[in-house]
Amino acid sequence: MEHVLHLTLQQHELLVLQLLRPGQVRAISGAHWLTINGEDICLRAGEQAQLPAGKLLLEGNGRLDLQDLAALAPQGGALQLGLISVRNEQQEVSCN
Repeated sequence: MEHVLHLTLQQHELLVLQLLRPGQVRAISGAHWLTINGEDICLRAGEQAQLPAGKLLLEGNGRLDLQDLAALAPQGGALQLGLISVRNEQQEVSCN
């Protein structure tokens, strides 16, 4: 069974997740800024990135799919996330 979390971020929203296991994120639409364990990643529609376990900050406008890499294996389990917070702020981060 495939475990995917479908996320839709609105402008000025900041989502903070704790990834308990490595994962993969794919930008379905829009542009997004991510940071995990101090590393910044910018994704536009159609791009994807592998993510290590750790604290993940997401900001942008559009849709993202987050998949647990362990779920890709034949013995994969459920998507393991620890939700920390969702905020709406008036600060914009450029994704150049």
